Amino acid sequence: MRIFVFLLLLLTACNFKPKYERPYLEMGDVYRFQINNPGEYVNMAWWKQFEDPTLNYLISVALENNKDLQVATARVLEFYAQYKVVFSQFYPEISAGGNVDRIKLSNDIDFQPPVPGVPRINYLYSLFLKFSYELDFWGSIRNQTEAAKSQYLSQVYARQNVILSLVTSVATAYILLKQYWDQLEISKLTYESRKKSWDIANLRFDAGLVSELEVKQAESETLGAETQIKNFEVLIAKQEDLISVLLGQAPGPIREGLRLSEMNLPPCVPTGLPCDLLENRPDIKQAEEQILAANADVGVARAAFFPTFTLDGDLGQKSTATNNFFNNSANFFDFVVQAFQPLFTGWRLTNQLNEAEAVLLETLYSYQQTILTALQEVDDALIAHKKAKEKYQIQTQRVGALKDYLNLANLRYFNGQNDYLTVLDAEKTLFATQLEASTTEADLYLTIISLYKALGQGWDVEEPEIETDESEPVVVENKF
Repeated sequence: MRIFVFLLLLLTACNFKPKYERPYLEMGDVYRFQINNPGEYVNMAWWKQFEDPTLNYLISVALENNKDLQVATARVLEFYAQYKVVFSQFYPEISAGGNVDRIKLSNDIDFQPPVPGVPRINYLYSLFLKFSYELDFWGSIRNQTEAAKSQYLSQVYARQNVILSLVTSVATAYILLKQYWDQLEISKLTYESRKKSWDIANLRFDAGLVSELEVKQAESETLGAETQIKNFEVLIAKQEDLISVLLGQAPGPIREGLRLSEMNLPPCVPTGLPCDLLENRPDIKQAEEQILAANADVGVARAAFFPTFTLDGDLGQKSTATNNFFNNSANFFDFVVQAFQPLFTGWRLTNQLNEAEAVLLETLYSYQQTILTALQEVDDALIAHKKAKEKYQIQTQRVGALKDYLNLANLRYFNGQNDYLTVLDAEKTLFATQLEASTTEADLYLTIISLYKALGQGWDVEEPEIETDESEPVVVENKF
């Protein structure tokens, strides 16, 4: 008996799953573009650094109502249930049943010759328990369960990736909306300035001081500024509709918050070892869980070559009379150990193993590509932010210089020292530069948002708890 138990434990310890080691990928020692003061961006709700209450409100609404996030949450529950279904194979399957049979015997067949005193119509009553349990000798059930768990965790990280994308999408859309608001204001101020120049040109034309050419030039520039106003009004409406949908609401207006110049811009960006920072990206965690699932599936495919052992049994009462139903004479049992060994399957098992190994190889390459993409996104965001700061400083100086240029051009024009074309050139250049400076100022915040998304760092969002019918809670990690 002891030898049998020892052999049973030894066989259940078998596992044909390949040994897992995290794939290695050369990532270098440091990022290509570095800035000092590492880690200042590693925090919880990073968007609160911008100190805009409206942005904080929009993101909180999106996290609560966004439909894509709700779909991702439901998918987590779906894969959790699938994992528990597979896990249930560790327990025996027990069922109960009962029968009441009314049987009429044939005189032509059942009674040859007829037996006196034996009724042709009889009853058979039965009540029984059935159970079945598969012995996991080769680790097939264990590997199926591990694969299902990894698939479930991959959906947890997929949900975190949806949250990451949602937060950055709302923040990006809101920054662009602020940019359009500022550019609309610039266009309105430019329109008012050009309208005054147009009025002055009409007065000077009526006084015979200028030709009609200058009047038409002033009119053209005024209408051009008015056209820009209409363009930005359309862009603002579309951006508000986009944000509304991200919030899980019908398209509508978005309340204004701080201006771009009033928001707080964090002074630096993080740096450090890529392998340290990128571990927080949910897509990388998800890709690794896919490797673990595929690795376990290889173990399942290998175990299919070996025999399966199942314990089956029946236990109950069976009698032809109700008054004898619960007597000892009516009880019965049937226990059996079944073994099944596939001998020839048309190479189905071999090709299933080949498929599982190919999927494992696929997930390995996908994991490495995910890391390379992450490194690229971090480097792109770092250099984009660095150059956006430099560009904005230049644009700010250029706007100041062009304002002085326009003032001097107007002064010389009214003193008769230059023609109106010089004034028009100064106005057009200033207007275009102001719009470009507004875009560059927005880029400062957009590159910060892109960097946070690329690092997967600091996204520690308090999410509503996902509840299930099981006593074991669904683990939905908050850090992503």
